[in-house]
Amino acid sequence: MRAFQAMKKDVVFVNPSTSIAEARKFMREFGIRHIPVVESGKMAGIVSDGDILLASTLREGRIDVPERPVSSIMSRNVVTCFPTSSLRDIAAAMIRLQISCIPVVIDQRILGIVTSTDLLRIIASHPEAVGMGNGSGIDLDALRSA
Repeated sequence: MRAFQAMKKDVVFVNPSTSIAEARKFMREFGIRHIPVVESGKMAGIVSDGDILLASTLREGRIDVPERPVSSIMSRNVVTCFPTSSLRDIAAAMIRLQISCIPVVIDQRILGIVTSTDLLRIIASHPEAVGMGNGSGIDLDALRSA
């Protein structure tokens, strides 16, 4: 399978001046853990829920998320892939680099995003594609009904 077959196409993104608090709000609203930062239509960076947590403070039992811009915490050297990149290569990169998403781009323009959850969803729905379901010792039917 290729990235374009697995990627989410409706990518929520922010611009570099968006506040960290606003980015967290979008992430919670859309149920996502990563949010690309786009400037002039091109990928400028990415922010994860972990980045936001590290930038936040615990105050009187609640998390205080800063109002400063996401550009202050975003990762700038983002690992990306092409729409034709293989999911095997994407998964290997995620494991090797200990990251959980890879944006799909052409000429720095974001087309979609592949997350570790997307890869797990594909494995669960197409176990034969990764050699599972036949003598693997895992009862896939029981997992699907759980």
